[in-house]
Amino acid sequence: MAKLILLLCCLGACAASMANEVTVYKCTIKGVPTFSQTPCAEDAQVITLRNVNIMQKNTPQSENTPVADTSVDDYLAVQQIERDIVQLELKIKQYQQEYAQKKQQIDYMTQDKANRLGASSIANAITTETAALKQRFDPQIKQAQQQIEALTQKKQQLSQQP
Repeated sequence: MAKLILLLCCLGACAASMANEVTVYKCTIKGVPTFSQTPCAEDAQVITLRNVNIMQKNTPQSENTPVADTSVDDYLAVQQIERDIVQLELKIKQYQQEYAQKKQQIDYMTQDKANRLGASSIANAITTETAALKQRFDPQIKQAQQQIEALTQKKQQLSQQP
């Protein structure tokens, strides 16, 4: 009798481990999304995920079947976007610091250097060099700002999805 119970327990455990879907609950606690295998709050959202590397039967799915919830994927994508935005902001800050340093070097121009640049005066040389410096850094800063705007829009789209 004990062997029969042990056999049934083993078969039950094997059958449970062969399930092809996992249920996860998403709760928001103090504004922070939390994922758990048990309901963690009254307003918990149920997320069903398919196991990875399990062969699925090739059965045609009807068009009325609901699409698998991708809340976890969206959350991870939003986190990656936020990290990318921070990196781009740091890059912009670095460009601005480098610009300020080079601008300061240009401001210390001597008459000899202005003459070598072919300028009629120190002020003219400073203006010319500053314009060239600005032309070098502005496109890089604008490109990073455009990337931040695009990532922010993508983040908003992912956040608005149910």
